[in-house]
Amino acid sequence: MDKKTVVLCDDHNIVRAGLRQIVEGFGDFEVLDDVASGEALFPLFQKQVPDVLLLDISLPGRSGLEVLKQIQSMYPQVAVLALSMYPEDQFAIRMVKAGARGYLHKDSAPHVLEDAMRTIVSGKQYISAELTRLMIEEMAKDDNDLPHKNLSDREYEVLLFIGEGKSMTDIAAQLSLSIKTVST
Repeated sequence: MDKKTVVLCDDHNIVRAGLRQIVEGFGDFEVLDDVASGEALFPLFQKQVPDVLLLDISLPGRSGLEVLKQIQSMYPQVAVLALSMYPEDQFAIRMVKAGARGYLHKDSAPHVLEDAMRTIVSGKQYISAELTRLMIEEMAKDDNDLPHKNLSDREYEVLLFIGEGKSMTDIAAQLSLSIKTVST
């Protein structure tokens, strides 16, 4: 049986090293490479498009959400599993709507990662029990009750950075925007 190919994208070296070891331990997955930013993915993909991309949401430069949208437009055959330290209620639905085949919190056990990867590489969506609950709640809610639902993805990213206590200058630099744009 041919091994499924995987690329890892996370800005933390130790996370990439750990993921590599875990994924290669599954036996039928081969990690082609790992990178620290979304920009570094595209030269890799020009050489070989992987079957699976494990994509961190919080990356330097362009966010994982932006990178995901570009990957989906250029390489829709890649099964993307979003990984994050953020709880599912903050980003999971946005990532799935943008084309991720699944969302996994970084606290998840290795066997959960394996299950998620096997699910998405088979062409299915990986939906955790928590994400299922959130999606049902999302459908049942009146969007007018939740003002943040009206925010664009970029506005939502700015809101999260503000919640983390980052300055407008830091947010502008992180998102490659002007301070004036961030402040509006």
